[in-house]
Amino acid sequence: MHGGQHVSWRDYEGIDGFGMLSQEHVQDLNKALRAGQDINAPAVGAGVGFPLRVESLEATLKVLSYRMEHVRFWKGVPKLPAFNTVEEYNLLKEYGAGQAAFIDEGDLPEEDDSTYERATTLIKYLGTTRRVTHVMSLVRPAHGNVVAQETMNGTLWLLRQLEKALFFGDAAIVPQHFDGLDKLLVAGAPAANTIDLRGKPLTPDTVEDAVGIVVADPNFGMPTDLYCAYGPYSDLAKQFYPKERYDLPAPKDGIVGIKVTHFQSQAGPIAFQPDVFVPNGPRETAPVAGSGPAAKRPNAPTVVAAPTAGANAASKFVADDAGTYFYQVTAVNKSGESAPTRFPAAGTVTVAAGDRVSMTVGDGGQGTTGYKIYRTKKGGSTAYYLRSIARSGATQVLTDDNQDLPATSKAWLCQMNLEGLSFKQLAPFSRIPLSTIDTSLRWMQILYGSPTVYAPGKFVRVINVGRLAGTNES
Repeated sequence: MHGGQHVSWRDYEGIDGFGMLSQEHVQDLNKALRAGQDINAPAVGAGVGFPLRVESLEATLKVLSYRMEHVRFWKGVPKLPAFNTVEEYNLLKEYGAGQAAFIDEGDLPEEDDSTYERATTLIKYLGTTRRVTHVMSLVRPAHGNVVAQETMNGTLWLLRQLEKALFFGDAAIVPQHFDGLDKLLVAGAPAANTIDLRGKPLTPDTVEDAVGIVVADPNFGMPTDLYCAYGPYSDLAKQFYPKERYDLPAPKDGIVGIKVTHFQSQAGPIAFQPDVFVPNGPRETAPVAGSGPAAKRPNAPTVVAAPTAGANAASKFVADDAGTYFYQVTAVNKSGESAPTRFPAAGTVTVAAGDRVSMTVGDGGQGTTGYKIYRTKKGGSTAYYLRSIARSGATQVLTDDNQDLPATSKAWLCQMNLEGLSFKQLAPFSRIPLSTIDTSLRWMQILYGSPTVYAPGKFVRVINVGRLAGTNES
């Protein structure tokens, strides 16, 4: 209805349709402002409405990196205050060394003594400097207070460095680092507390074997958590899926499957703690370029002698490993990692069963404190992380007995309480304002502390962890 009357096609008689307008009508239409969908301002022109458009920016900041929930090991480590840069603690090593507990009637029991040990932990220092210009602090931001946002970003950045170092820190390679869990266990745990899977995947049987090591004499531990990369955790969870291994609940609301969070071992439940900061071995490849400030990171190492292979009793190269390989070596220090150098510069080295590979590396300068060694799989073209070694001189020999396998990762069964370990904090996460020397706001964010493992026997390292056959991960 229109004006109390019906609207019919007759009302449109005499009106030209699309494509039937005169040139004058078309020119009039072109005078209308067009909003368009330009992202950047187009050239100024008649009829362009871009200058009148108001930007529509979401108020929610999209986070493309890690979040607080990804930081698992730091959350689980018991924290204790520290009061000096060198923290001492006492260990009760043994209640008594003798075995003569049974006596005859009326006898005086044998005298025995407890064994104590004084140990130390060196406090190390982490920090980052952040800056926001005064102008930026005055504008109206899209995502809240800029200083507060940058403070949060600085905290998360520090947590990432801390989490990685808690696993892999090594003061022998970078002196400013503290020794992380893996280094502390290599130095202090019995040899029997290392399980070498030689490229096989993590399984429930492996977890149960590790639990048995921790709880048995002489360790007397009570393990609580298993930390590993997400890849091995996924493999571990898949092995609980089949009906014959686990009675799956009936689907609810169309959801099938289970989330495996714990393992009921014979010594109690073990919490699975997949950690994104433990690298999946197949993804830990040699870098294509250096990282860190170019003026501070070390220069690439040099080839003094190409790799050669020769028989050695310590070798773990077996018949299936016989073939060709090449290596890539980078230099590291507290500021970063250099570009890689290939060993040999061209071609490969041929390895037979029972061989050890030796090569001589030269210090390229600019503060090298250690080296990272990468190696291909047999006949491969991609080098994967193998191990790190401290710098010992201007030139040094690097060796490979195949003790460490490329494209594998590690896992740790831990007793996460104060009988097992702690993190000694001289200063918790703190924000320290810096003096104003220009029109910007600057501050430091710092943390002082180091991890301490009191009872290495209550932990188990699982090394050379591979993936399930058919896993689609490169």
